[in-house]
Amino acid sequence: MSKAKLLIIEDDEIYLEILSEALEDKFNVYCANDILKAEQYIETVGTFDIALVDENIGSEKGSDWIQSKVEQENVATSFVLYSGLATDEAILKGLECGADDYLSKPISLIALNSRLEKLIAYQEKIHKFEDDLNSKDRVINVSMAQASKYGSCMQLTSRLNNCFTIEKIRDEVFSYFFSMNLKGCIAFYPLNQEAIFFSSQNGFCSPVEKDVMKLLKIKPRLYRFGTRTIFNHSLVSILVLNLEEGAIDTDIYIDALASVIECIGARMEFIMYKNSLVDVQEQIQQAVTKTKKLVEISKHHQQEVMNEIVQNMGLSFHLLDMTGEQEEHLTNLVHNALKKHTQDDLMFLEVTQLLDNALGCVDELKSLNTQQDSVEEEFDEDELF
Repeated sequence: MSKAKLLIIEDDEIYLEILSEALEDKFNVYCANDILKAEQYIETVGTFDIALVDENIGSEKGSDWIQSKVEQENVATSFVLYSGLATDEAILKGLECGADDYLSKPISLIALNSRLEKLIAYQEKIHKFEDDLNSKDRVINVSMAQASKYGSCMQLTSRLNNCFTIEKIRDEVFSYFFSMNLKGCIAFYPLNQEAIFFSSQNGFCSPVEKDVMKLLKIKPRLYRFGTRTIFNHSLVSILVLNLEEGAIDTDIYIDALASVIECIGARMEFIMYKNSLVDVQEQIQQAVTKTKKLVEISKHHQQEVMNEIVQNMGLSFHLLDMTGEQEEHLTNLVHNALKKHTQDDLMFLEVTQLLDNALGCVDELKSLNTQQDSVEEEFDEDELF
């Protein structure tokens, strides 16, 4: 173990030599007979472990010099003031200037060695305590950073649950990437549609990025290769390009994104189900609207046929030489036809009512979808503030 560095400032050359000889076995001693010499040592040697300073150095006061240097980190770790006075006032003055210890002359050299060694031991305890604090601070800071990253992941999951389009999912994931200093791509695989690829850096994925994601889509839910990691779901994949092996944050991101990929997959299933409902609604609306038109056309055509039958049969009474029985028979035919026509009108009205009810249900579903979309927009606006 190397010796501690000791600076002695004493204007009495003989006493300075005595102190130096008594302490040089356990310390690297530097002797200064005035303040100027001491300042030169500080510039060339650097920070001392202890500065042993006489109160009276020529016309200057050692306590004033200590007070001017104690706040500086490049002079000495500890200061010791000594004086020919042993009064309470002298001791208090030594402490007020910032010295770590005060000694009064005459000084026992054995006692001086012991006091300085204890001071070095005290410094070592302080250094160890500071190291322990710094170590605990580092652990706390790391823990808080990890908690913050997990918290960001939970917030991402919450926001994803309010996404109703692929583009919104992409934006939320990439926003998380930017906040965590991650780079990567996301691919969506909607059923019965072409895959959709996005890059967090360039917007659109390069051909090689698309090929890599297609190739790794068949890999397990989590697959690592070098600094790259892909998270797979049957409907979506996330490729992260900069997860360093062995880094503390890497494990956090892997745990977080392994959960996020499942959340996105479930959200994709919901979006596709919602889109399927919208498609069915449109098809029902088109079918019902067309059926109503056909019913109206059929009803109009039936009315024209009935009118023609009544007209032709009425004319036949004048053109044909018919008996009373025949006329009565024809009259009954007309009456029954008209009666049947009235029943058909009722059926037409009932069918029309059912179709109108179906259209009302479709409009109600559309209204619910619109309200849901507006809720999503309100949520986004709140998140901005």
